[in-house]
Amino acid sequence: MTENEIFQIMFAGLQTQGLFLIGFAFLTWFAGRCAVVANESGNANIVSKIVTSAFALSSLWYLNMQFSYVSLVLNNAAHNLAVLKDSGTEVSGFGQNFIETYNASSSQVPTISLINEPIAIILVVSIALILLSAIWMSDSNKE
Repeated sequence: MTENEIFQIMFAGLQTQGLFLIGFAFLTWFAGRCAVVANESGNANIVSKIVTSAFALSSLWYLNMQFSYVSLVLNNAAHNLAVLKDSGTEVSGFGQNFIETYNASSSQVPTISLINEPIAIILVVSIALILLSAIWMSDSNKE
């Protein structure tokens, strides 16, 4: 495999994850709209709150998974470049910088982790708090 092929595979993976990210971001927005509409009607019962909460949390789960997959795609590309370099093939300056940026080695194969970078964790937790507070902390039962 050449350096060019590694980057082509990486960019194809990033495009795919980007499309999934757009879809799951839409579902997360839709969960927020469901919460608002259910509470605006003034008759949000416990069943609708539970169903909306389950939908919101599951959409956030998949949104978090997309962040994890993006990280995995980038780390896999860096690992493949490190393997290419260790096999004796010359790697460009950009490829070498990519290896160093992701601290890749040919002996350590990247694995997926559901715990992302701190900023992604803050984003997912804050969206979860926004959605759940819109669902559970409203005055929909107030007359």
